[in-house]
Amino acid sequence: MPRPTPTQPSRIRRFFGLKKLLVANVIAFALVAWGFSGEYVRYRRMEGEIDRLRQEASQLEQKNSELTEIGSRLSAGTMLEREARVKLNLRRPGEEVVVIRGDVTAHAEAQDAAARAALDAEARAPNHVKWWRYFFR
Repeated sequence: MPRPTPTQPSRIRRFFGLKKLLVANVIAFALVAWGFSGEYVRYRRMEGEIDRLRQEASQLEQKNSELTEIGSRLSAGTMLEREARVKLNLRRPGEEVVVIRGDVTAHAEAQDAAARAALDAEARAPNHVKWWRYFFR
């Protein structure tokens, strides 16, 4: 077996030297990958935040356009005149105002009819029922 010459490193030393280099490379790669993964996670969070803010901005723009439309309708002359007539009881010169309350009269008539029906039912009740109601109501 030939003896290794002192100028030539042995196979064992070269093998262990390569292992050290490999371990150093793996550690360096792990550090770079760890830093990259942290930045990637931060990037994904920022993208999610940007998407959420864009969605919120579009909703606010839509709401703003709706409010602008409502404001333009309310500032129109016909709407202002209608509100002045209804809420402030204003009228034009020479104009007569007539108020018809159809719902109130129909409701009052229905109540009167119900009261008359109750009185008729009370009048038709037998005498002993009337006395019972008088004392025990």
